[in-house]
Amino acid sequence: MVINKINDYDVCKTFKEWLAKNEHRFYRKCKVCHYKTRGFLRIYFEDVTPEIFCSVNEWVGVVVGVRFRRKFWDLLCDFDCDIKRARNRKYYCSLCNEPLFYKTPQELLIDHSFEPLLEWVNSHFTSSHVLELKGGHGWTVATIIDLKGLTDKSPRSSNNSDDIMTIRIPVIKGEGQ
Repeated sequence: MVINKINDYDVCKTFKEWLAKNEHRFYRKCKVCHYKTRGFLRIYFEDVTPEIFCSVNEWVGVVVGVRFRRKFWDLLCDFDCDIKRARNRKYYCSLCNEPLFYKTPQELLIDHSFEPLLEWVNSHFTSSHVLELKGGHGWTVATIIDLKGLTDKSPRSSNNSDDIMTIRIPVIKGEGQ
């Protein structure tokens, strides 16, 4: 997925401006490192396990993913936005079946990617959630599970007879251990 630069429009700059006004809405404090020459920024959340990363970049958009044992494991979610300009001179996301139109690409990106990221982070980065990693011969999967409804709430590492590894890591460091 490619986010097109329209009229020198900068996704990372837009995110930082939005974050400056909305940082207080995140339940966990965050820090941003902008890698300008590489065209992306990383968002680090206080007390969230380091295996989870959040990234905003010019060519992919907004993603939340997992790196485990120094290797990319899986994407937990992404908030894609393929910005196009319509004949009516308004902006829309070409990935949507029924697109909404915005006056500026920044408004579209905020509504389509940044606000959903905020909601997702606030609902998944809690002490009742664990990061579950599964892997086998050449495949890996990551999910975040809410332990409130589960009977087995303990973080665990296991290997079953099918050579499938399962690891649970508390999303909030130091919780549930």
